[in-house]
Amino acid sequence: MEERIIDTNIIEGEDRKLKFREKLACGIGGLSGTFHYEMIQIFLLFFYTDIMKISVAYVGGLFLVVRVLSAVSAPVFAVFVDRVTTPWGKYKPWFIILGVPFGIFGFLTYTNMGLSPTGKLIYVTITYTIYSLADAFASGPKAAIIPAITKRIDERVSIGQISMMGVMLGAILATIGIQPLYKLLGGGNDSKGFSLLMAGVGIITVLISLFEGFTLKERYIAKVKKDENAPSLKQMFMAVITNKTAVIVYIYMFATNLSTGVKSAVMLYYFKYFFHNENLMVTMGIAALVPSLIGVIISSKVTKIFGIKNNIIIGVIVNVITFAGIMLVPATSTGSTFFLILMGTAGLFNGISTPALATLMPAAMDYTEWKSGLNINAFMGSIQKFLQTLSTALSGALVASALVFVGYVPGAEQNSSTLLGLRVLMSVVPAIIAIFTGAIMWLDLTGEKQAQITKELAQRRKND
Repeated sequence: MEERIIDTNIIEGEDRKLKFREKLACGIGGLSGTFHYEMIQIFLLFFYTDIMKISVAYVGGLFLVVRVLSAVSAPVFAVFVDRVTTPWGKYKPWFIILGVPFGIFGFLTYTNMGLSPTGKLIYVTITYTIYSLADAFASGPKAAIIPAITKRIDERVSIGQISMMGVMLGAILATIGIQPLYKLLGGGNDSKGFSLLMAGVGIITVLISLFEGFTLKERYIAKVKKDENAPSLKQMFMAVITNKTAVIVYIYMFATNLSTGVKSAVMLYYFKYFFHNENLMVTMGIAALVPSLIGVIISSKVTKIFGIKNNIIIGVIVNVITFAGIMLVPATSTGSTFFLILMGTAGLFNGISTPALATLMPAAMDYTEWKSGLNINAFMGSIQKFLQTLSTALSGALVASALVFVGYVPGAEQNSSTLLGLRVLMSVVPAIIAIFTGAIMWLDLTGEKQAQITKELAQRRKND
């Protein structure tokens, strides 16, 4: 049984170019989303263990349980989104409905209320769970919005560039600004500094959500009749796993998030105990992310020369090499310079390839609709978030467990075996995982095929 499309909303032609304001609204979420993501990946474990004084074992278990819960919840909520159209739109209302609590609970997660030891465990469990679920639920609508507003590949590349610029800016602000800002705002009280910092971030997050919700215009939305012929979860799942492009993108993103998640989670410990210089976080941010911005700027030109697939493959090779190279870095000033060069090189090529990658999931969504007749964009986007959240859970739990295994003692001088463990977590483990991003070599959905799919979908809309 297949989903029956009873009406289609087409406001303007398939070849319509978007206004910059619309593209900005579609891509700016990368700024706030990345900042929150980096806060969680780099600082939350540290905040819980070294500031709130919660045991590493409890935090590791909390990360694993909540992130797995979030990962499973995202597709379930996305099924609901795909089957419902609100009076205000199908996807864009969720930017506000979920964005506002996401900003609020981001602040609460990084606020130490001075509770008892038991009270702290209850508090962090509740706040972090809601924070994670709001983020997970929003993933489906956010991923689904691009095919709903444009079918042009060049416009999707442009949105990818804007999104990547936001991602890079969010990452720059996180890696360069967080440490000095929470130190400055706290005035010697790191707990207070984190709380004030995330209060400001929460306000910005809410404002961005409002801008997205009121600016985005959905042009290609199929209104689905909710009856006995609505597709089952099994049908939706089968439509996805038989989509080769989607499977490849999922493998790539899972491996990327897992490898960078491990590196990010251990990074602060690596700087503090291997180089004995926490301020390298700021320097590293500049060395890695400024080249990334340059890469994003030239991405469209490079993609035109080499093509989407080759562009991404080059990025994969550079990533594996630079990850592995970290193991050779000595704990000296020369070593720190070598480390920064490696991060800058990786950042440049990631900036070049990521906007090209951003075109693949919208293309996979169109392919699923073209092949199966099912418009399940939110469900497909939620799987992306499922894998990202799962990778975050695994990376956080892996690093937390590894810290216990290698004998990490908070605030103390680490022994040689612990330092070796930190180096392996920063280098060898991410490099091995990153090899799986090479799945992109099997990608075969060409630009010509995408153009054909777009035309046929447009004809179906006219016939309906």
